[in-house]
Amino acid sequence: MSWAKAHRWLAILLVVLLAVWSVTGLLFHLKPGWSRAYDMLSAERRGPLQPSKLVALSTVGDDITGLELIDTALGPIYRVSTSQGTSLVDATTGAKKSPLSLADARTLVADAISRSSHAATYGELETADLGDSKVAIACSGGRTIEISRNDGRISQRGRDTDRIDWLYRIHYLQWTGNKTFDRAFSIFGLALIWAVVFPGLVLFVRRWRA
Repeated sequence: MSWAKAHRWLAILLVVLLAVWSVTGLLFHLKPGWSRAYDMLSAERRGPLQPSKLVALSTVGDDITGLELIDTALGPIYRVSTSQGTSLVDATTGAKKSPLSLADARTLVADAISRSSHAATYGELETADLGDSKVAIACSGGRTIEISRNDGRISQRGRDTDRIDWLYRIHYLQWTGNKTFDRAFSIFGLALIWAVVFPGLVLFVRRWRA
């Protein structure tokens, strides 16, 4: 096969990948709906914290490796890290708050939503699934919110989040979900670029010499 034919057929294969990369790359640049899809919810309030009384942390042992004092809808809380993991402690009574009860989890989630710039799109809190380590709460707006029962950290996702994550997988050639195949396919895509560039350079040099 001649260099011209090789270049032509490889370019036909590459144009599919280039179309995918250009469309998804444009969307990543414009980011339509990104802030809504990846809205960051937090149980922590950002205002000044001035509790009248704080207690010692005698309920969590002596091997504390990290400590945060945060203001929440449940009042001032210590987020304490130890060798056993992270837990929440009421900063005014010393009572352990984790694992969070369903009622406390809903209170923290509702408060976090109320402070979001996209609060109106969440709708009402509906069904809740109480697991060992987290609570998953469905919203009438179609989103699912998860809150850790151990450290109170919150995450959310909906159909728009899934759609954007899908675009990322398409852009990075993760088309099957099989890590081994997708990694090989990504290498193939990069190799294809060079396979098109090299014959093109050869043709360019030949014509320039001619």
